[in-house]
Amino acid sequence: MFLSVGCAVGCVWAGINLAQSYGLNPADGGVLAPLSVRLAWGIGGALLGIIFLVGMWIYGKCYVARIEFDEQNKALHIYTVSFFGSEKHEINASKVLSSQYYEGELGSVTPWREVRIKGRRLPFIVNEQGVFLEKKIMNKLFKI
Repeated sequence: MFLSVGCAVGCVWAGINLAQSYGLNPADGGVLAPLSVRLAWGIGGALLGIIFLVGMWIYGKCYVARIEFDEQNKALHIYTVSFFGSEKHEINASKVLSSQYYEGELGSVTPWREVRIKGRRLPFIVNEQGVFLEKKIMNKLFKI
């Protein structure tokens, strides 16, 4: 997560630099490029880092770091990754709609599970190589 912040800061800095001086280098022609060209390169460079930062922030809201089950309240305590620690989501177990298993697709070698929750737009992403202390309960909750 911190890497995405560093990349965003670096890309914004590079974008500002491009917007101010694109074209002045001898390899670029030695003449300052028109304002529209400099702004296009500057905004494009800055947007790359900002999009990466937002993407990691959204992914962190979905990626499950820890799951606990409260048997008294029949509630799941799901902890997701955030920039500074983890974020806790308390969800009633009956709100688990479905889960789907993926066998290392899209270049990933790690099997994972997408868990859909009622009232939540984005699914939770659960790494299947994680350690579940209560495997039977997790299988029941994820409707396996």
